[in-house]
Amino acid sequence: MSATSGSPAAIARIRAQFAQIEREGPGYRQTTHDVYDFSLEGGVLTGFYHGGELRKLHARLFGETWQGTEEYYFAGGRLIFVHVVHGLYDELLSGRVQRTIEHRFYFDGGRLIRRIRAVSPAAAGAEDLSAYEPDISVLLRTAQLFAACAAAAGTDPPECTAPESILQ
Repeated sequence: MSATSGSPAAIARIRAQFAQIEREGPGYRQTTHDVYDFSLEGGVLTGFYHGGELRKLHARLFGETWQGTEEYYFAGGRLIFVHVVHGLYDELLSGRVQRTIEHRFYFDGGRLIRRIRAVSPAAAGAEDLSAYEPDISVLLRTAQLFAACAAAAGTDPPECTAPESILQ
């Protein structure tokens, strides 16, 4: 899987759907919940709905050595795009981002068709950033869990706490 894989027509369709969701997003109905155990320092999840259809999930997450966002985009009830950004801190809990790692995942018919990774500024030759490489199966499971959380009612619903098995 590379930055050039996937049919150009499928990528163009996904980008058009993404752009539409971003344009219309401010008018969508929104739900917001705190999320627990998806990252060490917690986070906040916002669900965006067009009528009853989930269109986007936006999670802001925090760790001891990073902060980040995970965004999941849906069309017709299916995941079409995931955008993950990790801002790596210069030192533990500082909140000062020194490097950003961005991942883009394109899905067509439930299958991953393109994966793009960018690091800014570029990583030094021997620097190991593998700890910040999202696992596709974990992202797919997280999308399901976040969708259940976004749809949950009440304050601090149990659906918003990650199961212990999320990283296994």
